Amino acid sequence: MRLFKYFVLVFLIFETLNADIFKVKINDKIEVIPAFYEAKTLYVSLPDFLRLLEIDYSSDTLNGLLLFRVFGYTFKFVSENPFVVISSGDEVRVWQFPVEVISGADKIFVPVKYFSEVFGRYFPHDFKYDERNNLITVLIPKSPEVTRPKFDVYNAKVEKRSNGYLLRIMTAKKITDYEVWLGRNNWLNITIPNAKVNVSAFKSLSASELFSDVEVIPYPQSVQVSLRLKPKIKHYEVIVDKDNTDILISLYVNESTSKLEDVKKKFFLDVIVIDAGHGGKDPGAIGVYGTREKDITLEVAKKLKSLLETLGVKVVMTREKDEFVELYRRGQIANSNGGKLFISLHCNSMPYKPHNANGFEVYILRPGKTEDAIRIAERENAVIKLEENYEERYKHLTDESYILTAMAHNVYVKNSERFAEILNDEARKNLNVKINGVSQAGFYVLVGAAMPSVLIEMGYLSNPEEEKYLRSEVNQWKIARTIFNAVKRFKEEYEKSIAD
Repeated sequence: MRLFKYFVLVFLIFETLNADIFKVKINDKIEVIPAFYEAKTLYVSLPDFLRLLEIDYSSDTLNGLLLFRVFGYTFKFVSENPFVVISSGDEVRVWQFPVEVISGADKIFVPVKYFSEVFGRYFPHDFKYDERNNLITVLIPKSPEVTRPKFDVYNAKVEKRSNGYLLRIMTAKKITDYEVWLGRNNWLNITIPNAKVNVSAFKSLSASELFSDVEVIPYPQSVQVSLRLKPKIKHYEVIVDKDNTDILISLYVNESTSKLEDVKKKFFLDVIVIDAGHGGKDPGAIGVYGTREKDITLEVAKKLKSLLETLGVKVVMTREKDEFVELYRRGQIANSNGGKLFISLHCNSMPYKPHNANGFEVYILRPGKTEDAIRIAERENAVIKLEENYEERYKHLTDESYILTAMAHNVYVKNSERFAEILNDEARKNLNVKINGVSQAGFYVLVGAAMPSVLIEMGYLSNPEEEKYLRSEVNQWKIARTIFNAVKRFKEEYEKSIAD
């Protein structure tokens, strides 16, 4: 059937090319590119448009994928999909067209009106779309100036960690041949060759408890940054971060006089991470009446956060608004903030709706034992397909290695099970819905969290009655209060065991 639709689309494209001509005017030169109408929407060939602008692109015609880069921004288009993902460094923005991108004749076709609105925001030169005359006008200076960073090393900052400090040296390009060493009198030296360094960034480093003096010495072929450290450094480590170009140096402080009470405090349940499932371009399950899972999870997460903060703990949200956060990043957020308990909020759904399946369920990380648990995990894990390079990122999660990963979580399993039991008990006491108990399944979002963790399915959106229940703000507060009660009980029990 899909092959038939493909040939029909190709036929329509070529049948309408002569009737629907689209023009692109670059400076004084006018070119024509393939175009056609689909459901009253004008589509143009994206590869042909990019070639006219001399913009390099890569495409995977088998999977309907096209990538190109403009002025530091990478654009990603996928056929049969209304979303365009635009990224630059750590910044990711997702735009949604009212209609889908289409592929045919080994090309990607985009709705020119909506494409122009987005592309024009990022294109560095004059760009105009004339809908009446089917014309895009581009004015490109003959000798465009290339904007380059003023410094190769433009900033530096210090981050306090539980076991020391992290010195982050921010660079505009990849620098690989630098040297780091700890010299006499506790001087940390960094030599950076062939680079323009923003000296004032180092001079203004704010870490009075770490540095007593900072010196920046320029040489003909390099710059040496020397930092006089106050505390005794046990050892240091240079960290390579594949995701950015920054130079990262961990400084481990020798605290041989630490007291037992200080060690105990590290294990207190003082940082709780709330993960509102789905978000942004990933709506999650859709209810019979159109309720989106991502909206319910965020509303309950916000209510739970306000309750937990009354315990005097730090509450970290993996997302605080309607945005797409990759599954692997949710675990990273939890770990980097020193999380001690990870709570992932979701809504359940059956493959078809309406359906009478219902109930509140709690899951811990282990390979699923029942068909229902496996089905639910597969549905929640399917979101990874919206992430860039997901095949490479998650390829290690085969059945065998996934079991090994779950086994590695055994250090947290006992506490995860205990919290799940307490939560299940609180749900039975406080929620007037069916309570389905505690189960186990292989949720990717729980894999990355190095701490006790649970995933909560608050109810079934495929059940009309339970969908109404989940939409109610009163019931959202009940669910949040139930989870809060469980956290409070678990915290008291957990910290008492540490004190004992």
